Amino acid sequence: MAQSIVSAQWTPVLLEAAENVRNKVRKALLSRASLDVNGLKQLLDSEAQKAIRETLSDAGLPVRVVSEEGDYEIGEQGPLLVLDPVDGTTNLARGIPLACTSMALSTTPHMSGVTVGLIKDLYSGDVFRAERNKGAWRAGKRITPSKSKLVKESLVSLDISKGTPVDSVRQLIASAGHLRQTGCSALALCHLASGIVDAHVDVRGMLRITDVAAGLLILREAGGAYITEGAGTDDLELARETSLKLIAASSPWTLEEILKTLG
Repeated sequence: MAQSIVSAQWTPVLLEAAENVRNKVRKALLSRASLDVNGLKQLLDSEAQKAIRETLSDAGLPVRVVSEEGDYEIGEQGPLLVLDPVDGTTNLARGIPLACTSMALSTTPHMSGVTVGLIKDLYSGDVFRAERNKGAWRAGKRITPSKSKLVKESLVSLDISKGTPVDSVRQLIASAGHLRQTGCSALALCHLASGIVDAHVDVRGMLRITDVAAGLLILREAGGAYITEGAGTDDLELARETSLKLIAASSPWTLEEILKTLG
């Protein structure tokens, strides 16, 4: 199926699905007072998954879904939709305004086949999206990353959560001009693609392709650069079990500076 046809058919569906997730999540958050954090996280994930599945079923288009919350198929021989209904569920459950829905549509089972990426900020409602070889946008306006910078001048998004040893990133921590940890990988990549941060580093080996497939396309189409698992491959398998290490930056030059610092 031609990329233009895929985009024309699916972009409105993905936009509707993302908005339906936002509406369901906002209603679920009204239960915050009666649930503990884990209970609220489960409710948020469940409601978001339900919103997407209902939207896809109503659209009537065949699709194979690879989701952090479980895989399923609607119809036969449709494209692959790789998604995380809520990236940043812990943030959302605790009231930290960094969470989104992330969806990437692919014509093959690998990252090189991703043709459309869409991420919706569940707080602001902003939509980041990209089409392969056509560019990337935020709220309908083209986005580009920041200019090349030295590490000591850079604002670096760094994920070292869940007890990750810091030895591998110690020099980066010491050298970066500024550090942030968002707890939402998909939005971190959108912030990088938009020039808000200058690099994003996650070398824990825990990052899931369902979190970042859309964000990687958005970053690449905006003009940024990244490597995964220490190799410059763009052909990761789009499977729920796929985990990766990621080093991403505003430009190939800045990426090289980050790699030198990491050693």
